[in-house]
Amino acid sequence: MKILLIGKNGLLGSEFDKIIENNKLSLSRNELDITKLKETLEIVRKYKPDIIINCSAISNVDYCEENIEQAILVNTIGVENLLISAIETKALLVHFSTDYVFDGNKNSPYTIYDIPNPINIYGISKLLSEKIILNSGYENYLIIRTSWLFGKGRSSFITKILSLLNQDVIYMTDQISNPTYSKDLAKRVMKMINENYRGLFHLTGSLSVSRYELAKFVLEKFNYKGKIILVNDFPSKAKRPKYSSLDNYPLEPLRDYKSAIEEFLSIT
Repeated sequence: MKILLIGKNGLLGSEFDKIIENNKLSLSRNELDITKLKETLEIVRKYKPDIIINCSAISNVDYCEENIEQAILVNTIGVENLLISAIETKALLVHFSTDYVFDGNKNSPYTIYDIPNPINIYGISKLLSEKIILNSGYENYLIIRTSWLFGKGRSSFITKILSLLNQDVIYMTDQISNPTYSKDLAKRVMKMINENYRGLFHLTGSLSVSRYELAKFVLEKFNYKGKIILVNDFPSKAKRPKYSSLDNYPLEPLRDYKSAIEEFLSIT
């Protein structure tokens, strides 16, 4: 089983790179520009992978809002190029999407049967990438929607919280979703690949929490003595869904954020 991993240096890609030991070609975004079809096809034709795992994306929500063309190019057109390449070589395409395909107006976790309605460019670009795969007629795919990724290898909401330890006052929103440990996600997805899962799934940590409560949990580990103030919203370039918790059915969710964060902090 030969695996082509794209985006090896990112939050999730770096975890896949660790756990896939043999028969892999791991490439960074600089080593393969998926927005260029010819370049993508050349790599895929040469390596002939059985599986293509795409961890390459622009995930900075505010950046996407200000750089629409680039967001669509990488998050949508790049995925289309990978799909074309996967179809030609009959490879399994593993692609990751987001809770931000939903608008946040629901009061219970979103299921795979709920109709997406993104409210920012990042969510739109990811939903478009899903639709390209789902409408292609190609059945050898695995789409995983996840949320609030944290882990080693890149900045995340958890590392941003830690960067605020020296401040006397910290402001946090009441936005709610499921924190997900990138290490846990990569391991489970590899298990799903080995068990021949196909289709679209939600896969996140088991507990939902607000950014405010999550910040309190993390900062208490460091005996933070300042104030954490709850605000309804921050002025930002992109809107965020107020509630975007995902229902993992029919999958079992990953472990809860509390034990995952404790492990993450112990190795950070």
